[in-house]
Amino acid sequence: MIWGAIYVSALMLVAIVVLRIGERESSFAVLTAISANALTVAGLVISGSRYDVFSVLVMGVDLFVLAVFTGHALLSRRYWTLCLPAFQLVTCVTHVVKLVAPEIVPRVYSAGQGFWAYPSMLVILMAALWHRQHESSDTGKGKPANM
Repeated sequence: MIWGAIYVSALMLVAIVVLRIGERESSFAVLTAISANALTVAGLVISGSRYDVFSVLVMGVDLFVLAVFTGHALLSRRYWTLCLPAFQLVTCVTHVVKLVAPEIVPRVYSAGQGFWAYPSMLVILMAALWHRQHESSDTGKGKPANM
């Protein structure tokens, strides 16, 4: 239970920082992550699963997020967006592993699901901070702030 609170706190902290910076690419990514978490919780509640069995709803959410992150990476001009579908793909593979080997204990399945969200949050946060630093160094050189 404590790990869930830590995760939600970390996600909210990253979301506040990223949305306050206001860069479009990282804001879209963090809002996608927040939506994915809400849909995953809803899927777990609806299916009555606590990662003890394979959940089609949770896998559907993760595949949808994979599609969104992949589309974002393909349309973006930034390289950091390529990390997000890579991390999400690993998350999706854990569903396939649970489907193929149902004897995997729920704690391992749950850890495999949740672990890759932390590097994703870190990438989104670092991209927003880098953008803010880059933007402030550009405006400090006499360039207009909206470039």
